[in-house]
Amino acid sequence: MLISIDIGGTFTDFVVLDKNITHFKVPSTPTSPEKAILYGLKKEDVEIEESSEIFHGTTVATNAFLEKKGVETAFITNKGFEDILFIGRQDRPELYELNVRKPKPPLKRENTFGISCRMDPNGDIIEDVSEEEVVKIAEKIKEKGLSASVCLLHSYKNSILEKKVGKILKRHDIDHSLSCEVTGEFREYERGMTTLLDAYLKPCIEDYFDSVTEILGKEPYIMKSGGGLEKASKVKAVDCLYSGPAGGVSGGAYISKIMDVDNIITFDMGGTSADMAAVINGEMAWRDEGEIDGFLIQTKMVDIVTVGSGGGSIARKDEGGALRVGPESAGAEPGPVCYGRGGEEPTVTDALLLMRYIDPDYFLGGDIDLKMEKTKSAVDRLAEELQMDREETLLGIFRVANSKMARTMKSITVERGLDPEDFSILAFGGAGPLHAAFLAEELGMKKVIVPPMAGVFSALGMVTGDVVHDHSRTVLTSIDDQAGLDEAVKNLRGRSEGEKKTVLLGLRYQGQSYHLNVPYTSKEETVERFHQEHERKYGHSDRDKDIEVVRVHLEVRKEREVENIPYRAEKGEHPPDRGCLFPGGWEKTSIFYRKHLSPGVGYEGPSVIEGENSTVLVPPDWEWRCSDRGIIIMEEIS
Repeated sequence: MLISIDIGGTFTDFVVLDKNITHFKVPSTPTSPEKAILYGLKKEDVEIEESSEIFHGTTVATNAFLEKKGVETAFITNKGFEDILFIGRQDRPELYELNVRKPKPPLKRENTFGISCRMDPNGDIIEDVSEEEVVKIAEKIKEKGLSASVCLLHSYKNSILEKKVGKILKRHDIDHSLSCEVTGEFREYERGMTTLLDAYLKPCIEDYFDSVTEILGKEPYIMKSGGGLEKASKVKAVDCLYSGPAGGVSGGAYISKIMDVDNIITFDMGGTSADMAAVINGEMAWRDEGEIDGFLIQTKMVDIVTVGSGGGSIARKDEGGALRVGPESAGAEPGPVCYGRGGEEPTVTDALLLMRYIDPDYFLGGDIDLKMEKTKSAVDRLAEELQMDREETLLGIFRVANSKMARTMKSITVERGLDPEDFSILAFGGAGPLHAAFLAEELGMKKVIVPPMAGVFSALGMVTGDVVHDHSRTVLTSIDDQAGLDEAVKNLRGRSEGEKKTVLLGLRYQGQSYHLNVPYTSKEETVERFHQEHERKYGHSDRDKDIEVVRVHLEVRKEREVENIPYRAEKGEHPPDRGCLFPGGWEKTSIFYRKHLSPGVGYEGPSVIEGENSTVLVPPDWEWRCSDRGIIIMEEIS
């Protein structure tokens, strides 16, 4: 038995794969996420067996950081560098903003400590660590009840000084993170910030994973931000920051392979936000440096872009009198007005309900009774403020939400040197399949793919993932330094066992500040691939320029066999047609139950295909068909 659990901002999703497959949702419990897990398992009578494998994606790390609920942490570095995390980089988030205010790290100045030790850029020790000095600092940290993060200059070259500090902290029973263990790369600000966040989040993440393990009766695999799976006891806290969304991208790579569709944009729209990422030639696009709330962190992350546009995004009149949608969200509590839980401001979900895309009697398979009259009243109040009628207001909410998401989709295609017309959209989440065709039209994309169990696809995507270990280190040398590269690769290969090992080199032209990661095969092939990638991303390349190696990255992958996801169509009647509101006005729309769709069935739009936890909208001038795997393929009629 395989059990996958994905905790989102509004709902917690479950997929249970045994002889058959079942899936369901329960409302998330943001204050204690594990309560939703326990409730969902009891509600559906899921009994975990000894042989069961459990997969889990969670927003706990992200929420703990954004809500400032981590553990107060000390920062230990070289004397004279105590302010490095407060100074940060000189980059300006707004180029022409005169009064720039950068976010402050979760660190008090009185909790920064400088120690008298030094190492040169080659890793040779100039001044050793003073044990007496570190002991005094450890005693202060212990007295204050802090965790500790340690980041010393050039420790990516030689970790001996940091490990000496770590031993002293361990003797004093202080939870701590060492930069040499969290990240093996240069740039002291990014390395220091990554280490600080790991120490800041580690205690609450470990407590949460302990609670989940106790509830489940066994240790789950955690979906990491980089798209691979790792046992809960082995995953680093900073590798959980984008845990949940990465599951959907992992599933996107799986769909890409089984459908033989090379290029896909994954589009996951839930109740709070919409997440988008690219799958290129069947592989997830990723970065070796991510960002959260303005802070740079050195960890592998799927290249996901998020926009505050979800089903719960609130529509309102802004200061200029225009209609604005999001980023404020009604979330799980109180939720949209139609949930009847106290929400008063109209949301995207409320608009979809009144446009008749959503059946009030079949939302989440009928588990939630939607309140039509309350929703109409809330939308009418907004319409009056905007001096518009109800239909104009509904179409405006829908159009503004789509426009925001289309701009975001351009940022991961056009701004990355990719042509949107070369991609198909893989739409999932509770609301993604309702909006996808309109985004495709705006970007010139001709195909939309909706996977089975679209409303819980991030949970399903975890089941398709591999166990992945990533190791990296900074290596500043020439691409011609074959001996140096071989030594670096050999050292990394010796750190982990696995079935499939892939080496990538971070390459740049001499004089550049940042690099591109390219698979390392032979020198000639790697160099040619780098020139091509540089041309694609930046619009130019220079084959006469010397190439530098910045980093070596080793991916160790233990591939898991993924059985075909079973699909069976149930016999039953489809509901009657109903009128739905489109930009051209109200149109008679064919309504289908997804569970009754047999492979090969197809139709022309407008159509609405209703599932238990996700609804597919096929607008006019589009057609659709159901594949033998239960995948719905929508294409614009040429």
